[in-house]
Formats: sequence, structure tokens, C-alpha cells
Amino acid sequence: MSYLDQFTEELHNWSLTGKEPSCAAGELRYYLNCQEKRLKDNEIEREEDYIHVKDEIHGSVARNENGYTANMLYREANQTIIYRKNGKEIKKISRPVTIYATMLDKEGYEERMCTCPNCGHTFLIREARDGCPYCGTFFEMDETYPCFTSYYTVPGITERGTLMDRLKKGMIIAGCISGILLAGISFYAWDEMQMIFRILASLFMGAFYGLVFAFLWYMGQSMILLMKVFFEAGRSLPLLKSLKNRKKMNSFMEAYDPGFQYDVFEGKVISMLQTITFSDHRESLSVWNGDRDLHFLDSISDMQYRGAIYVQKCKEVDGILHLEVIAYMTDTYIKGSVHEKDEAFKIILEKEASALFDPGFLIQKVSCTGCGGSFDAIHQKTCPYCKKTYDLKKKDWIVKDLEKK
Repeated sequence: MSYLDQFTEELHNWSLTGKEPSCAAGELRYYLNCQEKRLKDNEIEREEDYIHVKDEIHGSVARNENGYTANMLYREANQTIIYRKNGKEIKKISRPVTIYATMLDKEGYEERMCTCPNCGHTFLIREARDGCPYCGTFFEMDETYPCFTSYYTVPGITERGTLMDRLKKGMIIAGCISGILLAGISFYAWDEMQMIFRILASLFMGAFYGLVFAFLWYMGQSMILLMKVFFEAGRSLPLLKSLKNRKKMNSFMEAYDPGFQYDVFEGKVISMLQTITFSDHRESLSVWNGDRDLHFLDSISDMQYRGAIYVQKCKEVDGILHLEVIAYMTDTYIKGSVHEKDEAFKIILEKEASALFDPGFLIQKVSCTGCGGSFDAIHQKTCPYCKKTYDLKKKDWIVKDLEKK
């Protein structure tokens, strides 16, 4: 089984059972948990699946940057999303898509051993994602590898592998039905003709107009497909601005952080947006440091990345890096009925310029500077023991402001 197949299978299993995908990055798994709770609070069940299709195109594009291998894995699939309320199906979405998932890898990391600095027990690095399995100590650590940091889908116009078969089948059905109808009408209309000529003329009319209607059906389907192409192209126009993001961000961050990795950054931005959207207690999140009222996010039941963020501005002021980013998403709202809507969010990010990204694996106990307690400082702003605030901005990106465009 390929890594992408494993990921999509675990996503499907998560949507059914709530079991987190083991190959997902920590931020992605945290977001999935938040979304699951939002759905449960609204008595909504959501099933997500990606089914293989005929003659599907699949592959990967690898980039090696700053000690990482970033693999963009992709394949064609038929995406099925089913929404249920109180066990009753209220909406089923089935569409051809190409699924893209970013997998970060660092050779040999998954099977390396590490030692808990608190209790001294030794365990595999991949087991440290949620803290020491023996004493529960949380760690400051980069991801264990390989892991998926983000995924998104690009809707297709139609299922490519079966397109010609369906067109041929449709033409034959359209031609036969119209041909039989015209032959029957002609046969009864020409009742004064001799029987032999009446039959031959009816067969000729049926065959001729059957071919005509088959051709018209084919042209009609082609026009519908063309209209879908223009519609999807129109939806994608705003995303074109993001094509130079990688070069722009790498150039900007080079002076501050030689270890900057764009794919990690992109996944982090989307994970922070999704986590803030689905969190019940945004004020306690260490990744959120704004004062805007975010209740407009409360009605979103599902949020899917459209595969593009646009970095509008990037600057450094008094030792703080400021970024202005536009994230393009497809959001699902459930208010009696289910409907999807393309939306863009303006996100202001901040981080201390001296905070460096370490491409290696670092395991270090997270200790509160006030009382020494250990806690999940990535998702908790305040120490649960002494209530001292943990300033994540000294180590990583945080969201200073968030609004819908």
C-alpha cells in the first residue's frame, strides 16, 4: 500500500471512528479532533472517502530543501462525502477529484530511539508525538517523519477514465430511443403505403434520425463539459496569484532562518486556520493572539483547503516578522440543508525574527518558567498549573489577526 493510500484509508477510518491518522502531522491531527468535536456538538456525522478510479493518474513530485524531502503525492479518485444528522443521511457529495497530500520525510527518523529527559525511558521517536508514553511529559519537538502536513483536492470536470465509455453508451441509448420512436411514428403515419415500402421507409427514418439525435446528444454533452471547464477555470483565477509564493518566501526568510521550509510553512498556516476555526476555546490557544471576535467561524462545519495561499506582504519590524497571507478555502455550512462556498481568509502572522526552524529532531521537556510543570504548549496558551502565559511567538508562528475577505 502506498503512503497516499494509507493516508486516505486512515482519513476514511477517522471519519467513521474518530481514530486519528497515524501518519498525519501533529497540527493536522489536532485540527481533525477539533472538527470532529464541532460536528458531534451539532449532531452531525461526516464520512469522507477516496475511491480508486479507472486508469487513474498518480505520482509524486519531490523537493529537497534544508534537510527535508517534501513529496507532493497525488492521484485521481472519486471523492465521496456523506453528511448525516441523527443517523439520517442529509447530503451526499460524489465527484471526481485529484487529491494532493504533502508528505515530509527525513531519512531514518521514524525508527530512531530517543530518551525521555524526565523519566529516562527509551522509546521510538514516532511514539513521542503525544508526549512520553511512560510519564506523560510533553516535549518541544519537530515532527516525526514521514508525516503528512496538509492535503487538499482539486475537483475534476468528469471522471476521465470512464468518460469515453459513458459518452459512447449515452450516444447509443439516445440514438436507439430516438430511432425507435421515429420509426414507429413513421410506420403509423404512412399507413397508405404498401407494407414493404412502409417498413423500409420507417427503418430508414429511424436509422437516419437515430444517428442525428445521437450526434446532437454528443454535442450537448460536450457543451456541458465545456461550460464546466469555464466554471472551474473561473473559480481558480484568484489562486493564480500564489504561483510565486515559494520563491518570495524563501527569499524573504533566507536572512532570518536558513532552515525555512515552505511546505512546512504552508501546512502550518492551514492547520492554524482550521484549528482556530473549529476550536471551542480560541482564547486559550497559543497559536491565536488576536482580539477580533471570531464568532463568524462558528457556523462552519467543514473547511477544505483549495491548494493555494497568497503571501501579500512580508516585513520585519523591531525584531518581529509580520506576514499578511490570504488562504483560499471551500467551506461547508449546514443550516437545514448542506451547501459549499468558496471563501478567502486574510491572516496576519507574527514570529520573532530570531526564532529558527530546526530541521533535525529535538526532544526537550516543555517546562513552565513559572512552576516547572509540563504541558502541551503548542495548543495551550496558559500553564494549567500556575496560569503563567507561554509565549509561542518566541519559537514559532502565531496568528495575530484573522478575517474573512
